[in-house]
Amino acid sequence: MKQPDRGRKRLALVGGGHTHVQVLRSFGTRPVDDAELTVVIPSPLAIYSGMVSGFVADRYAAEELAIDVEALARRARARVVMTSALAIDTNRHRIMVEGREAVPYDLASVNIGSTVAGLGTPGAREHAIPSRPISGLVEEIDRLVDRARDSARQRGFRVVVVGGGAGGVELAFCVEHRLRREGCTSLDVLLVNDGSRLLAGYPPSLAERVEEHSRRRAVTIRNGRRVVAVEPDVVRFADGASTAQDAVIWVTGAASHPLFRDSGLPVDDRGFALTRPTLQVEGHEELFAVGDCATLREHPDTPKAGVYAVRQGPILSHNLRALLAGHPLQAYIPQRDFLTLLNLGDGTAVGTKWGLSFEGRWVMELKDRIDRRFMARFRITS
Repeated sequence: MKQPDRGRKRLALVGGGHTHVQVLRSFGTRPVDDAELTVVIPSPLAIYSGMVSGFVADRYAAEELAIDVEALARRARARVVMTSALAIDTNRHRIMVEGREAVPYDLASVNIGSTVAGLGTPGAREHAIPSRPISGLVEEIDRLVDRARDSARQRGFRVVVVGGGAGGVELAFCVEHRLRREGCTSLDVLLVNDGSRLLAGYPPSLAERVEEHSRRRAVTIRNGRRVVAVEPDVVRFADGASTAQDAVIWVTGAASHPLFRDSGLPVDDRGFALTRPTLQVEGHEELFAVGDCATLREHPDTPKAGVYAVRQGPILSHNLRALLAGHPLQAYIPQRDFLTLLNLGDGTAVGTKWGLSFEGRWVMELKDRIDRRFMARFRITS
């Protein structure tokens, strides 16, 4: 293994999320000569979340979702440590990792995403498919399809999708489309949401469009239903009602990884790293946290959505270079409104921007172009 040059700053990137892959692309194009770069990732590939619904609907192959983070790191002349981070020792400037020696750093950034809220619900971990980690969801979808195909020959098949946000909507409709294509004619997809309406935080007209599509598809929406238990073949609700299930997909919003809290770092009330506008962790000039794993102090209500992680990429790239060179850092200000496009699986999508909503095949074509253009930036051709 190449030994680090002790005369150079040690820069560590922990995680291969949407922000870090942009940093690696930047460093691969314009190397940082005054830093020794190490990348800590649990696997060589990262899954682009924007195309997962399309994979579920059988629009994309699994390899079309994957970003080769290891290849990007090698191009950036980085040392790759293939394992998971366990804790950050900010006093000794070390990242504790599983099964390997600690990774020392002078400057570090963390982009590890989030996990799914509510997995402590009785039976959820054992009997539901969580939407994160995304790689796990991708693997489980093929198993779900195989089970549905086998069951359809004997009886019907019911999928319960728990969570009424954007992810839950996309997965409910894309699973319905996929299983229909696989020959599951006796199919019911139930989308349950503990809120008073679907897609809270989005314009009501977007939810109305989704509800109208549900009436034409095998998707039933039930609002005001809080799941209190998941059993091998039943989902139970807080009001005492229950429903049979053959598969449960758990899409209930973001929850934090324990890394920051276990490391004694500043966190918000949900355990996400608390950061300044420069994306630095509060009180730690040498440590950044980006994407879903962090909460901006000045903008604590910013949704945990991939669009923000993508927008942070150029800011983080600049700030890492600037801190190494002793130059001023830039502030990241999240956009108030962003284009939302939700894949309905059947070649159509619904969307919203500036309080307006719209739908159609052209919306799905727009989403496809945006997603493919993003992925093309990270394709290694030589």
